[in-house]
Amino acid sequence: MKYPIIDREQVSFESDTMVCNIGYYEGTLDDDRPIRVEVWSSYGIINATIFISSIDLEKRSEREIKQYLEKNNIIKVIEDKILIKEIEDINDNKFLSINVPIESNYDKINECLVKLKDYDL
Repeated sequence: MKYPIIDREQVSFESDTMVCNIGYYEGTLDDDRPIRVEVWSSYGIINATIFISSIDLEKRSEREIKQYLEKNNIIKVIEDKILIKEIEDINDNKFLSINVPIESNYDKINECLVKLKDYDL
């Protein structure tokens, strides 16, 4: 596989008093890159965190990454406020972690376009 998918096996998705996990999505982008989207809320803000391999994306700007996600019908950017950073999973694979605020106090900030699955707890 050219692009790895993030390993989240060691992460607990049980909600607590600080974070409510809403659902997740796993799929493939148009370049065969696996994607994982996790939607959660905390302090009245619903967020989507998107994980994609950073392989072949090292030279793309943040703007280009956001456009890439929009082109693949993952998100619709309305008000940007999107934060992108690089992380490593437990297998030392590098990923972009893209945090997209979706809603705050019933005000739409951005839109998550994927169909979510419930977590198996």
